[in-house]
Amino acid sequence: MSRLPPTLQSQVPSQMAAKYESATKAESGLAATFQALYANPPVASGLADLNEVVGKTGLEPWVILTVALTVAHERGNSVLWDSFVPLAREAGVSKAVVDGIAAGTAPRRLLPKEGIWVHFALEVIRDQVRDSTWQAVTHLAGDEGAVGLAFTACYYEMMARLNRTFALDRA
Repeated sequence: MSRLPPTLQSQVPSQMAAKYESATKAESGLAATFQALYANPPVASGLADLNEVVGKTGLEPWVILTVALTVAHERGNSVLWDSFVPLAREAGVSKAVVDGIAAGTAPRRLLPKEGIWVHFALEVIRDQVRDSTWQAVTHLAGDEGAVGLAFTACYYEMMARLNRTFALDRA
């Protein structure tokens, strides 16, 4: 049971209503998290801004969602996992990637162009980014892409931690 009741849009200050609506759409993958976060509208609004930045990193949606799934699995957050899987499939994340992450075997047995995103995300959230991994990512995505990937992994890890704090991962 969640520690916070979902915040209804009618409870959100009118100047934040559009941001609330956008952040709590199923397409965000974080609807329940944002409904809880809006118990403190300024905090929720700031995090909604960061959520928009994830979409502006220049990364392809399937890469972003591969990272999101990796973090959700690594942190054992079934609520995030369940919300990201359909979005990932829609964005073109392969069945092999979803299954590999779910089984805990990824990036092994994945194509290198898919496995690198899982590998990098795991190293970021485990505080173990090796130079060789960094070089592989910058080779594929450039410095801007590597920064975007690191930010994306950290953002989803923060959201997973907030879900755990609010007991949303027990749903």
